[in-house]
Amino acid sequence: MLSILIPTYNLSCVELAKELHCQATSAGILFEMLVADDCSVVDAARVANQQIAELSNARFIEMKENMGPAKLRNYLARQARYKYLLFVDSDTFPVSTNFIKAYLEATTENSVVYGGFVYKRELPPAEYLLRYYYGIHVEERSLQERLRRPYHSFITMCFLIPRVVFLQVLFDESFHLGYEDSLFGMRLQQQNIPVVHIDNPVYHNHSCNNEVFLFKTRRAVQNLVGHEEEMRSMVRLLKIYHTIKCMRLVKPVAWFFAMTQKSIEKNLCGTSPSLKLFAFYKLAYLCSLKTTKLP
Repeated sequence: MLSILIPTYNLSCVELAKELHCQATSAGILFEMLVADDCSVVDAARVANQQIAELSNARFIEMKENMGPAKLRNYLARQARYKYLLFVDSDTFPVSTNFIKAYLEATTENSVVYGGFVYKRELPPAEYLLRYYYGIHVEERSLQERLRRPYHSFITMCFLIPRVVFLQVLFDESFHLGYEDSLFGMRLQQQNIPVVHIDNPVYHNHSCNNEVFLFKTRRAVQNLVGHEEEMRSMVRLLKIYHTIKCMRLVKPVAWFFAMTQKSIEKNLCGTSPSLKLFAFYKLAYLCSLKTTKLP
């Protein structure tokens, strides 16, 4: 009935797997659990995750090369045997002990079910502050907020989807890291596949420090190059970029970014990171990328 799919990279997700396994067992359903390690370079995490294979109805798959989250999710879906797929990112943990049950109760034949995510209000060390503040002030959305914009509010951190529907949509494998969930949500909307929002969140454990988060942000922005028109309706950054472009300010912004990038990054990696400055950082970096491609 249910395939629980966990893509992981450089993180131990043993406790997550045990919790989901316990809840699925308690629900008395037919299920399997597939955990795929995306060629982790942190041996301790990979070795720890190998014990997941000792759980009943569970498989631990070690990939031979790094695929990225989009391609790895597609791979897991094709490996799955059951009608419904529950994707859960390895850096999350269910808030509720009825997490599996709540998803199953909301399941329909042709809809995607999304329960949202939250952050624990525990101030991390300074080197993790940017990710923490961005998570609680920008990413986290209440059920009421998500219901107002069901496709724009969809993030693939944790969701349930009929396998046949997923294979109809799939993730764009050219997106190695970043905005693949935005494009997936856009495809759901284009194909009139409903997204059902429920109040059943996971905790997102922000595990990357400020410098790693900036690196991942730049990688994500790179994915948008060449998709400005296609994804503009879904990604606010592209809407702002289009306005800048119409005002012929792309090159000036890119020049200013070249002059100030180091000082901006110093703020973002400091003890009082500015989210407004971070928003400008993403826009200016996109302008910089586009300038290098302009004739």
